[in-house]
Amino acid sequence: MASLEELLAVAANASSPSIVDESGAQVGGVDPLGLRQINFDLMDKVLPGLNNVASRLRPFVLMTWAWRRVRTIIERDKLGGATDEQMRDFVDRIEAIYSWSQFLLDTDAGIPGGQALADLIYGEKETYRFGGKKWEQRRNLRRTSTGLISPLNYGPGLRSMGWLIPAGPAGVFQPNPLLDSMLDAFEENFSDELDHPAFNKLGSVEVERDDVRRWGELWELSDLTEAEQLAGFERLTGPQADPMRREGMTMLEAAVEYLDDDEPETSALRALMASPPEEWLDIADLHPRADAWRKLQIRQLFRLSLEAMFYWIIRELVDRPVGTEELARRFAKQAALEADETAQKWLDEEAEGNAVEQLDQLDEALNSHDWQGDIPVQIASGLHFCLTAGRNERWDKSEAFDRLPVARALKEADEWQKLSMRDFIGKFIEVWIIAQHAYWCVGRGLADARGRGKTLLRLRIVMDEGGWTLTPGAQARGAPVPTPDRLQTAISLLQECGRIAASE
Repeated sequence: MASLEELLAVAANASSPSIVDESGAQVGGVDPLGLRQINFDLMDKVLPGLNNVASRLRPFVLMTWAWRRVRTIIERDKLGGATDEQMRDFVDRIEAIYSWSQFLLDTDAGIPGGQALADLIYGEKETYRFGGKKWEQRRNLRRTSTGLISPLNYGPGLRSMGWLIPAGPAGVFQPNPLLDSMLDAFEENFSDELDHPAFNKLGSVEVERDDVRRWGELWELSDLTEAEQLAGFERLTGPQADPMRREGMTMLEAAVEYLDDDEPETSALRALMASPPEEWLDIADLHPRADAWRKLQIRQLFRLSLEAMFYWIIRELVDRPVGTEELARRFAKQAALEADETAQKWLDEEAEGNAVEQLDQLDEALNSHDWQGDIPVQIASGLHFCLTAGRNERWDKSEAFDRLPVARALKEADEWQKLSMRDFIGKFIEVWIIAQHAYWCVGRGLADARGRGKTLLRLRIVMDEGGWTLTPGAQARGAPVPTPDRLQTAISLLQECGRIAASE
């Protein structure tokens, strides 16, 4: 790609117009309005330290054991000169062998990284050498993206929940000494295999597929010891756990008990916890956590409603440019809103249901692909709920203004309430959708350029002579989905710890 200086030099020397090459930039971007970070911040006020991937207990144990094992080998063999990279290589090997072994037992094992191990899982090779260039490439990829200890997977939880303790340079750890007896219980399952070089030496080793399959049964993902379950529960909610997570997990257990269902549905728990705590939660000390959960779900609905509106606008612009007034007229008609009534009348109507029920209805509508019927109706319903029920919440005023917090939206909606419904819709189309989209696209594009990062065309809507129009390459396809809120991870971990019943 030409630099800015090169482009300026070409322009300065040009004597006439010329045809430029078609842009090779891809249309992309996963957060078109820049709204999602506030959602993640609100999740941290209920279930901090969790994510939507690290939902099994055994990988936490496995990675902790691997760091203990490598230190045991170094001390036993008096390898005082072992480098940090040699230690990490051993741990990476154990992680890859474990994942490989579980995918050999079940290709849908419920842990990340299966696609990156496809050649080992489905291939015909009977052995694999953990050494050399190919292994180093696989190992480095797993460290950053597909492996268990990756920052995208179990890495953050291993540190934040106290399984591993940083010990030197980045990426080097030691196990929490409080977990030794638990690790002994885990190791007992495969102690007869520890003489194999894969578990017993640093550096390059060759492993047979049949051995990996056998090991998979010895440390199978769901075959947890009582010591592991107890240690896992203490990491999640014990005295040393994050107080907010401890309260969030205790609230979840209370919700399970309230529903009194052998196998409570995740959706039912999510909806119950989004209800006023006075209706179901007897532990008053947990009410602030329930309030935080309810605000998270309102924010989830607000984000999904606005992103759905963004995709609705894109579909309306496919054939030709359309102005704000015409977009507002179309939306009011399709959403069955009284275009000539004041917005105040609409905002004074009582909100129905709770945020989770609204989310489910909007998600169902988006799956119907009825972009001129049920979808605009549910978008309007979702926004109405946020702008009415949201008035009853105490929102954090420190949330970033440019990420459109609900508090800001409530203030602006109040300023616009005297407008007709048509003009009110026009306001939030221009301010909450198009301006918000342009702001974040430009900001991220500049950041990419400065860092020589991705070359993506994020901007999809621009002003033309006839109104708003699509940028080249922008297409009317796809739809937003609700942001996972870590609840399924929390339920899974409580089940693995034996605190709530697991579904068959």
